[in-house]
Amino acid sequence: MYIAMYGDKLYPKMLETIPNKPKRLYIKGNIELLNKTGIAVVGSRSHSRYGKKMCEKFVQELVKVGIVIISGLANGIDSIAHKECLKNNGKTIAVIPCGFKNIFPPENIELLDNILKNDGCVITEYEENVVADSNLFLERNRIVAGLAICTLVVEAGYRSGTSVTARITQEQGKKVFAVPSSLENRKGITSNELIQKGAKLVTSAKDILEEFEYIDFSNIIKLNKEKIINSEYLNVYKLLSDEPIHINQIAKKANISIEDASYQLMMLEISGDVVQLPGKEFIKS
Repeated sequence: MYIAMYGDKLYPKMLETIPNKPKRLYIKGNIELLNKTGIAVVGSRSHSRYGKKMCEKFVQELVKVGIVIISGLANGIDSIAHKECLKNNGKTIAVIPCGFKNIFPPENIELLDNILKNDGCVITEYEENVVADSNLFLERNRIVAGLAICTLVVEAGYRSGTSVTARITQEQGKKVFAVPSSLENRKGITSNELIQKGAKLVTSAKDILEEFEYIDFSNIIKLNKEKIINSEYLNVYKLLSDEPIHINQIAKKANISIEDASYQLMMLEISGDVVQLPGKEFIKS
């Protein structure tokens, strides 16, 4: 474990200029990541299927261009961001609100170990025996935002702590990006509110990267590549979303028989564009 005091060579450059900077950091893993280009990926502990899917999509795209994924090791979107980064052979930094002998949440100890085994980095400003509490969560967020060039809010519900990270990001003079959410999705209320208040609406990682002139766009691998759907099944495919819909409703809306709907859905499922759920309900893959 490294211990970096403010003013030391090991102290992250990005944290030197933030308000209320930590005086001391306890660091495990690849310390070089702390001075690489990273983006904070944050969201609520309670997320929807859509939130999980969007988190995985954006992390995949960011990892492709060598962006370090920074998050807080919390349950929900944070954990998904770390795991998806590792799955795609990327590098990730976890900022924890506790000491190394009291990892919170305890169910993410294995995830923390995997981050370290895969050349990632875990940091905290707290001595090893400090136990996490609500105040430390909020303090942790300024480091998550501070290490990053910007913050991406994937999905955040009403009164989510994620809004604090977004506010801190703006106070640090950095941009906030937000994935839009359905008006029917209560888990995405804060995401939409952030967009109303000036966060940039994003539909792909390219929307984020274009804001930073020093990032080499030649490394981006077709981030906006569209799915090519067989025209024969396109009308049925367009009726699907991230919310489950029953085959009877699909047939009715497409004005086709149940048999035709079943056949088209089967073909879309074979091509990997549709997922069938229990009870003959379907969603986009």
